[in-house]
Amino acid sequence: MLRVLPVVAGVVASSMGCAQLAGIDETNGHGRNGNSLAVTRMSVGNKVVNTPLDLTGLTATYLVPTAAAGSFEAVAADRSTSAPGTWTKDLPEAAPVEFTLPDLPAPIPRVLAFPSRQLSVLFATLEHPNPSPAPDMATLTVTTPLDTATVPTDSFSVYTVGSWTSRALTSGTTGLLQIGPIPYPFNTSNNLSGRPTFDRLTMQDAFFVLRYSGAALTGVAEAMPFDQSGTDMVMTPKMAPVVPDQMLDVKVSSPTFNMRYAAVRPAVAGLAMYWSVVAAPGYRIASNAGPALLQRTMLLPTDPGVTVKYGNPFVGRDWHAIFTLETLASRQVMPPAVKLPVTLSAGMNQFFEPSLVAPGFELTEPAGLPVLISINGKQLSTDGQMIPSPSQFVEVTFLPDNTNATVFGLSVYDLLPNAAMNALEYHLVFSAASDEAKFEVPPEIFQAGHSYTLRALCTFGGYPSIASGDFTNLELPSSQSYLDSGVFTVMP
Repeated sequence: MLRVLPVVAGVVASSMGCAQLAGIDETNGHGRNGNSLAVTRMSVGNKVVNTPLDLTGLTATYLVPTAAAGSFEAVAADRSTSAPGTWTKDLPEAAPVEFTLPDLPAPIPRVLAFPSRQLSVLFATLEHPNPSPAPDMATLTVTTPLDTATVPTDSFSVYTVGSWTSRALTSGTTGLLQIGPIPYPFNTSNNLSGRPTFDRLTMQDAFFVLRYSGAALTGVAEAMPFDQSGTDMVMTPKMAPVVPDQMLDVKVSSPTFNMRYAAVRPAVAGLAMYWSVVAAPGYRIASNAGPALLQRTMLLPTDPGVTVKYGNPFVGRDWHAIFTLETLASRQVMPPAVKLPVTLSAGMNQFFEPSLVAPGFELTEPAGLPVLISINGKQLSTDGQMIPSPSQFVEVTFLPDNTNATVFGLSVYDLLPNAAMNALEYHLVFSAASDEAKFEVPPEIFQAGHSYTLRALCTFGGYPSIASGDFTNLELPSSQSYLDSGVFTVMP
């Protein structure tokens, strides 16, 4: 299941270092006007809980441009004594801010560059508040009585919200009126949180056994909440059927998408399209994590769209249905400096609530698709280029195919060998968001001898209060498009 957050939520959902940067002078910034950065921690679980982020051990630094080209003065921000989760500093005007956040596995540099003195952003993460690790060697034994006997098209799975795990269950032969008892080690689940360890199940969480017929959710059984002990027997009530009382009717035009992808450089190929509908606790931030109402399904180039019925048994929890259309085209590269393959791509994703669109709604992927990325004026339109090791801030710009962009984003990925040493994998080393498709990247980000790709992003919609610097007020619909640049290697 694709899980995408709009670019600003994504930016602040990972920590960022505050290393000394080349071309930056230290200053205390006294005698100036107030700038602030307020960070709210959004814990997306069975319920969505917002709290001011604990800034203990974290830092923020404003990067104030100086007269010298490519030079900034670093103005360390202060933790507010009156507003929890807020950094402040007296400055003559708005300035980009670099700050750290408590992400795992390691902090990375992040920069927000917007023309507002007061910024408020989200640190959004899939969790229940104050998570703790699951017991070592924990096991679960699951039993669920069924409302109807099993048939060959049925499949069953466990889905937990709060601890964020999923696991397929084997139903056995057809004609059964009960699933289980089925024992399994908890750590054989799929960890949906993105963290390296499993979170312990608590009374805050929801524990479901789900039944699907093909892609459609047809039954739900919810266990009573419990605090995980390590050897837990989970007996749910009888499964309840899901009533398919909602209609999804959307149209797509594959030729239109192919035309847009044809403009991308480096060229990509092989348009793939997928769609899904989920009941999403974090629907407000376009987080499509949640129990699938209609599982991720491929669209063929000949398909005119999707017309299907579904039900949402989680409406009472305020888990709105999110429809996601995911399209992408890709290319495979083998950088000469590394001689291992890596797959890079361009993509367009669209998110909305199906109940809020009219039948026959046409999916256009409206966010501008970046088609060309440049670094210090050099077009990254081909793979395998060599870039001099920088000593000053590096300017990155990109060109979208239309003007539909509320927020622009940039991610820098170091392409490193995987554990098996048979392919390269993405390692995020820098990310930024701005009100224009232009970014200044610290030179320390680029290490000599390493190969990189730059990911340019355009997010359209989703931020009705962005003009005032408020990125916590989110809404659907939204869309997001991206492009991975040509792979380049930094010369020693």
